[in-house]
Amino acid sequence: MDVTQPRWDDDQDLLDDLADAVREAAPLADSLADQGKGVFVWRTVDQDLLVASLSFDSSLEHAQQRRSEPGDERVLVFTAAPLSLELEVKTDPLVGQIIPAGPGEIRVETAAGATFLIDADDAGFFELPDKPRDPVRLRCDTPSGRLVTDWVRL
Repeated sequence: MDVTQPRWDDDQDLLDDLADAVREAAPLADSLADQGKGVFVWRTVDQDLLVASLSFDSSLEHAQQRRSEPGDERVLVFTAAPLSLELEVKTDPLVGQIIPAGPGEIRVETAAGATFLIDADDAGFFELPDKPRDPVRLRCDTPSGRLVTDWVRL
């Protein structure tokens, strides 16, 4: 096909040129379609996933009232109505609860890229056997809603 001389004065030539162009772009079309589907899925991200902010950190409370001891436990509360996530940070294990109480799945993501899943029982309780060294965020999925916490160093 000679691009310098358009052959568009004939309908059949025009259709042939268009067919050639579409065939050349076919591999790109699949990629664009996948990207379009991905964007479409995120159209309701604000309704589907609530970002929970840190509403209470006992280490800040302790700092104002007294010097905390190294062995003191730390309590963190993340809130995004209608859900909250409470964490008790001790040496090991780290325990938490989903409020309102109920079963759920917690996805723990570390800043280093590690991800692991933890199940919360019917009372909303869950346990992380090892305290992560890197900052983490928690994604919580329950029948009553979903939330993701801010990044925090435990």
